[in-house]
Amino acid sequence: MISHLYIYPIKSLGAISLQKVVMEKEGLRGDRRFMLVDAQGKFITQRTRPELTRFVLSETVGGFLVKDVVSGLAKELPWFPVLGSHLQVEIWEDHLPAREVLDGWSDWFSKALAESVSLVQLTEDSPREMKAKYQTDLAKNTSFADSLPLLVVGSASYQALEDRMEQEVDRLRFRPNIIVSSETPFIEDSWAEIQVGELRLSGAKPCARCPLVNVDPYSGESDKKTLKTLASFRTLNNKVYFGQQFVPISLGEIQVGDEVQVIRTQDAVY
Repeated sequence: MISHLYIYPIKSLGAISLQKVVMEKEGLRGDRRFMLVDAQGKFITQRTRPELTRFVLSETVGGFLVKDVVSGLAKELPWFPVLGSHLQVEIWEDHLPAREVLDGWSDWFSKALAESVSLVQLTEDSPREMKAKYQTDLAKNTSFADSLPLLVVGSASYQALEDRMEQEVDRLRFRPNIIVSSETPFIEDSWAEIQVGELRLSGAKPCARCPLVNVDPYSGESDKKTLKTLASFRTLNNKVYFGQQFVPISLGEIQVGDEVQVIRTQDAVY
C-alpha cells in the first residue's frame, strides 16, 4: 500500500507531500520540472549547497509557493510560468536546452544565495532522454531527477536503516516519490514490474546514493552518519544502494492508500 507521495517541483529544493497525483511519461506531474543552474549553466544541488534547504515549498491552486525561511520572503510560481529564451544547461552527463523562468525568479534566487543562478524549466520541445536500456514503450524521457523519473522505497527499508543507526531517519533525506508499506527490508529491489490501479511501472534499477542523504532536509546540517551506516550493509561495487528506480509503462492517477501489486519479480542487483 502507498503510504506517502512526494514531488520536488524544483530540483534539490523542498518536497511537497500529496494525497494523490497523476503519473505522466516523465514521472509524477510537477516533479522536478524546474531546476536551478549556476552562471555556467550547471545544475546545483544540496550536495554542494546544503543551504538550499532554506527554500520550503507548498502547493497552491495554480502552482506552488516558495518560501525562504531565512529571509521570510515568499514568491508564488505557477506550473506554467512565463518563459524566456533557452539556456544550455548541464545535469550530470546530459547537456540540453531549457527555458529560463521570467518574472524575476532568477534574480530572486540569486539575491537569496548571493550567487548568480537561473531558474529553468524543462519543456516538451527540449526533452531529456533516458538511456535506451531503461526506456519503456511509453516513456522515453525523464525529468530533472538525477537519472530516472521515479524513486520507490519500502517502509521496511527505512526501518532496517534506523535499527542500525539506533535513531529515526527523516524519509526525505532520500527524496522518495513513493513510499510503500512493506514488511521485508529492500523487497522493492526485486520488483521488476508493479501495478497501482491502472498504472504500471517498470523496475529499472536500484538507486545508488551519495552524501546528499547526510543533509538534514530542514536545517541543512550535515554529518556522515547516515551514508556511513547505510554503506556498512548496502555496498556493492563501491556503490551504496537504497530504493528502486521505476519508469512508467502506463499512465493514471495514484493516491495514498492504493494497493501495490507485484506483477513480475527479478533477482535483486544488491
